[in-house]
Amino acid sequence: MQPTSLDHDGRTLRGWQLGAVEPGRQAVLLVHGFGSTDTGGQQLFVQTARRLADHGAAVRSYSRLGHGTSDGEFADITITDEVEQVTTMVRTLASDAGGPVHVVAHSLGAVESALAAAREPDLVATLTLWSPAGVVVDDIASKDEIQGQPLAPAREQGFFDFGGMALGTAFIDEVTGGLDVYAGIDRYTGPAEVFHGTADQIVPLSYGERYGEVLPGAAFTPVEGADHGWSSVPFRRLLLDRLVTSTGLTNVA
Repeated sequence: MQPTSLDHDGRTLRGWQLGAVEPGRQAVLLVHGFGSTDTGGQQLFVQTARRLADHGAAVRSYSRLGHGTSDGEFADITITDEVEQVTTMVRTLASDAGGPVHVVAHSLGAVESALAAAREPDLVATLTLWSPAGVVVDDIASKDEIQGQPLAPAREQGFFDFGGMALGTAFIDEVTGGLDVYAGIDRYTGPAEVFHGTADQIVPLSYGERYGEVLPGAAFTPVEGADHGWSSVPFRRLLLDRLVTSTGLTNVA
C-alpha cells in the first residue's frame, strides 16, 4: 500500500492506495463511517482492498477531514462538507482511472456516498452500501441524541463527547435545520447493493431497507445475525464475495 493525499479547499485528506490507478483497470473508492478512518473498523477496508486487489482492482481510501491523519478537527465536521469531500474523491479517482469507479461505503459514509453518487452519477460504476446510517438524522432531529447519548450536555458545553472526540454543534445544527439525506439520491440509477445486518444495534434494519427502496437500481440484502461493524470472519467473507461479484471482478481474476 502506498500513501496518497487529496486537497479539499486548502486542507489535506490523507489515505492510501493499493495497486496502480490507470486507464483500463477497475478502480474502487472506499468511504469510512462516522468517527472511523481510512482503514475501516477492525481493518474492514484493509481486508476489502486486499481481496479486490487479488482480483485485479486498484483501491483507494481516505480519512475525511477531522479523522485519522487528515487535516482538520472532528469538532468542525458536517455532513454537507463530508459529501463535498466524497464527491471530490469520486471525481479525482474517476479522472485518474479514465472512467467510472466503484464506490464502497460503510455507515455514515454510505449515506454520504449515496448523495455524492447522485451528484456524479456518470462517474459511479456501482454503489455498495454497508449498514447505511440514515438513523443519525432521525436520532438527532426526533430523539435529541446520538447513538443513545443525549445532546443536552453538548449544547451546554459546546460539543458532543463521542468517545473522547469532540463533535461540534455545527453537525447537530445542520441536521436539526432540516437536512434530508435521501433528497435526490434517486438521481443515481446505476447498479447498487445495500447490505444490512439484522443484529445491528446502532442502525436499525429499516434504514438499509429504505435505501434499497429509494435507489432505483438497488438490491437490498438483510444478513441474519450481522452487527453494524460486520464483526465476524464469516460475515466479512460474505460481504467481500458479493462485492467481487457485483463489481464484475470475477471476470478478471
